[in-house]
Amino acid sequence: MTGSSWRLSGAVPVMAEQCQVRGPRGAVAAAAPAAALVGAEALRAGGNAYDAVLAAALAETVLLPPKCGLAGDLVALAWPRDCAEPQALLAIGGAPAGLAELAIHGGMQATGPGSVGVPGAPAGYLALAARGRLPLAQLAAPAIDMARRGFCWSRICSSLAEESAELVARHNAAGTRYYPGGCVIAPGTVMVLPGLAAALEALVADREGFLEGAVGEAILECVRRHGGVLAREDFSRPVHAEWAKATAGRLGGRKLFVTPAPTHGAALLRALESMTELTQVPVAAVHAPVSAAVDWQKASLSDPGGTSMVSAVDGEGTMVSVVHSNSFPRFGSGLIVEKYDLILANRAGRGFSSEPGHPNFPRAGRRPATTLHAWSVAGPGAMRLQGATPGGANQMPWNAQTLARLLGGETDIGRLIAAPRWDASDAAGSLVLEEGFEAAEIDLLRSSSQSCQVIGRWGLHSAMQIIADDPERGLLAAAADPRTVGAALAF
Repeated sequence: MTGSSWRLSGAVPVMAEQCQVRGPRGAVAAAAPAAALVGAEALRAGGNAYDAVLAAALAETVLLPPKCGLAGDLVALAWPRDCAEPQALLAIGGAPAGLAELAIHGGMQATGPGSVGVPGAPAGYLALAARGRLPLAQLAAPAIDMARRGFCWSRICSSLAEESAELVARHNAAGTRYYPGGCVIAPGTVMVLPGLAAALEALVADREGFLEGAVGEAILECVRRHGGVLAREDFSRPVHAEWAKATAGRLGGRKLFVTPAPTHGAALLRALESMTELTQVPVAAVHAPVSAAVDWQKASLSDPGGTSMVSAVDGEGTMVSVVHSNSFPRFGSGLIVEKYDLILANRAGRGFSSEPGHPNFPRAGRRPATTLHAWSVAGPGAMRLQGATPGGANQMPWNAQTLARLLGGETDIGRLIAAPRWDASDAAGSLVLEEGFEAAEIDLLRSSSQSCQVIGRWGLHSAMQIIADDPERGLLAAAADPRTVGAALAF
């Protein structure tokens, strides 16, 4: 890396190559390998980047249902090569009308029936489809086929199910397909989700009327039965997937764009304000401003969370990054609409502040704060990079670390992803560092934290993806984090 203190040696260059792909006609990355294949097939069928990310995202709703789905939320960045800057897509469901009263009386909770809001993801998927070239039925077909005919349950889904077993059991006394006989499904088990197949078919058929049809009624019935406040009138209020202007900033001499509020893009910009020129140890130096930005964001908005992600760049240089989520902890609210295998998200319960007068208080229809966000960077030259990472409260710190390395001169997306990271999710101010930081960096991190624990290389749970358009070399690229089971494909 030119002009930086961090080094790549041994297995790192190999991993940097293994996790990225390059091609002249398109590239796709996804958190589930089969979803990356579905996205790549959409490109091969003549689709564009919007088609690819939508096909891959719908596949992930089947392959990774604890992480994302039709009852969750979605944000995205889209940047065509011939546009001066990207656009952000915000598909975050608003607050139920009854949530404010629940909050005032101390009844708003992070999980359970009172945490369920209006799903925003369906409108987000449809907004992506509107910019694609292929029919929605064609893009949804692979996901529907996997749900109906079967797919292999992943290890990550098993791990997330273990973490959420008590939550799900508490709200699903009659059992659920995701815990047959009350047990966690073993990795590799062939799984069928016929209800989810039916829900995806309803999205294709009903489009904007999806929540007004049978699936929406089943969601409302489930929430009512458990004592939640979500009501039919909340669905009658328009659920907009808004294409909005990205928030602009600077990364040294380059243009930096992030998704706007209510995402944490503003906090990312705030953390990078002081990084206007190359520092000796940029990744370590960014810890202090990251901590300050997190505190600032909590004072105005809130919401630590968890997600999945898909990315694509097509032969015309259009880049699209999608982050979609059931919120945290993994199985969202814990409520499952068994007829449609839908895990209901809890963004409303944990994304809002219960303090009256707070800018993030749950007024009817207001979108809650979310840690979901993505970034785009212009340069050097005509090259453009775009990325994001799932990871709950660490999304902003991990993105800041990657951008600090970009500031230091690294533009190889595989090396950016394979580089060591630190985790700042400990509320007590402790850090967890992957092996690979130099001594000066470790010393600086120790000076700005309560304690530092060093773990093995690629030991954190980051799931970052980066895509790149390099028209001067005629190359398109995508990279998926080696710390997770994601994959990238190009052609």
